[in-house]
Amino acid sequence: MKNRDLLIRIIYPFMGLLVVLGILALIYNFRPVDDDDSISVGVVFIGDTNDRGWNESHYKGIVKACLDESCKIYTKLGVPEEEEPLKDAVADLVKSGCSCIFLTSYGYGQYVNGIAKNYPKVAFYDISGGGTTHNSMSYFARMYQARYLAGIVAGAASKSNVLGYVTAAPVSETIRSIDAYALGARKANPSARVVVRYTGSWDDREKEERAVRELSDAGADVITFHEDRPYAVDLADKMGLFTTGYNYVHGDYSERFLTAALINWDIIYEKVMNDYFSGRANFWDDYWMGISDDAVSLYPCSELVTEETKELVAAEEERIKTWRDVFSGEIYDNEGRRRCGKDERISDEELFDRLDWY
Repeated sequence: MKNRDLLIRIIYPFMGLLVVLGILALIYNFRPVDDDDSISVGVVFIGDTNDRGWNESHYKGIVKACLDESCKIYTKLGVPEEEEPLKDAVADLVKSGCSCIFLTSYGYGQYVNGIAKNYPKVAFYDISGGGTTHNSMSYFARMYQARYLAGIVAGAASKSNVLGYVTAAPVSETIRSIDAYALGARKANPSARVVVRYTGSWDDREKEERAVRELSDAGADVITFHEDRPYAVDLADKMGLFTTGYNYVHGDYSERFLTAALINWDIIYEKVMNDYFSGRANFWDDYWMGISDDAVSLYPCSELVTEETKELVAAEEERIKTWRDVFSGEIYDNEGRRRCGKDERISDEELFDRLDWY
């Protein structure tokens, strides 16, 4: 018995030491070389970096972070969410010397594990949470927090009580934003409801504009979107509808453009890259940054937004920062099932990966 106790006292600390050494080894593997001139970052985009939307906002954030760190940036543009084109794009970036690669479109995540295994010394960052290898991790913004606040503005402004939502596909990323928008709308207007149109694409002007017209015909007087480019709000604004933007605002709109749920990619990329360049990157703890990190925010409200609505937005923003997140307290889905109890909060794991209800 004494020998057994002695063995346990020896083995457990030794195993703990091995774990610590393993973690340190992983961190060391992704520490960039000392010569700043040789640090290269690769980025894969589904579109162009001047699209007035998703790709442009990512590009500007990455460029700023790279300038701050004095490193080189290599880009691959127009890469579809398909395995072979993505593999080819990554291979070219690795050949260019990139030791850190960002995959900036949701659909890339389904391929990241297979690709990352082929380049064990390269760090991969994707926005979908698909990476589970030792050299891949996820980074994203808690967009749903800003969507909730935008929903308050939209719900308060609507006269028809119908809010139109144009988006690409029913995945966790879009569903949690739709749900947050609906929760915000009903906070301001209990009669409000959200009607969704899926287009099957992140960037299809014809389908997105058709969706706006269908939603208008269905009674929607407020339009928002979750796509790469702002086609939906561009058209809705011209049609005289209220709108709320998403991710990035580039362009002039009428006062009917009420506000927008913004992502500050500068903040996110600065954090991720600082950790990587300084050797503090850890690939067991994903980045999911929100209002408290200044990673998401609400665009300044239109003059059409009442002071009462602005006060409600401010109060709810403070609540999110200091007390409870959007998805907390009693929540029912649209089939009447209780999804969250009075003193509960929906976990980050469900919100990020498994949210499949409205």
